[in-house]
Amino acid sequence: MNYSGRIVIISVVLVTIVALRTYGTMYYNFPSLQFPVAGILILLASWVLGTQYDRLKFLSEKDNLTTLYNRRFILEAFPKLTTSVERRQGQLILYFIDVDNFKLINDSRGHKIGDQVLQRIANVLLLNLQKKDLAARWAGDEFLILSTSTDASKKEVLISHIQNELKLASREFNLEISVSIGTAVYPDDARTLDDLLHAADLDMYSLKLDRKNTNIMVESH
Repeated sequence: MNYSGRIVIISVVLVTIVALRTYGTMYYNFPSLQFPVAGILILLASWVLGTQYDRLKFLSEKDNLTTLYNRRFILEAFPKLTTSVERRQGQLILYFIDVDNFKLINDSRGHKIGDQVLQRIANVLLLNLQKKDLAARWAGDEFLILSTSTDASKKEVLISHIQNELKLASREFNLEISVSIGTAVYPDDARTLDDLLHAADLDMYSLKLDRKNTNIMVESH
């Protein structure tokens, strides 16, 4: 999503100034070479207003810490995505991502490091998105991705890339950083966002349980 409010406002104001100046020169003998002091001041004011508009739009759509989309944006975007998917008879894959043991990270390393971990995870998600995918911070240590990719094989590839890059992040932070990722597919698994989240959450819980049982079996041997 581009934040081009300042460009739009400046363009409109500039065209208006040029039109008024041309009109004044043609019909009121306004000196065409006179330095446009008023026009410059209006352009500067327009730039400031456009900047403020972009800032407010950013804050309404993005999470301030990670710069990913926020919950509000996803709630507004979901109906548009499903309409597009239905029109081309495709699928929408929801990835629900939970940071493993995030409370332990905050408790042992402090909230500043915890924030840096969330920012790093967000960057990893962004680096692995396809062009039309959306990534959001859903809640404190929960993220989601909405992907309109219809290639099922790319689902496992995306999850694998995320996990592998977080292993690199673990070495950089000198602590274990990992996530659990559950998935659900629209319209196969559910047709509403709440139901998709519930299905993906169940999938994620099942994966966590399998991983826990595997670890117990390994330790027992």
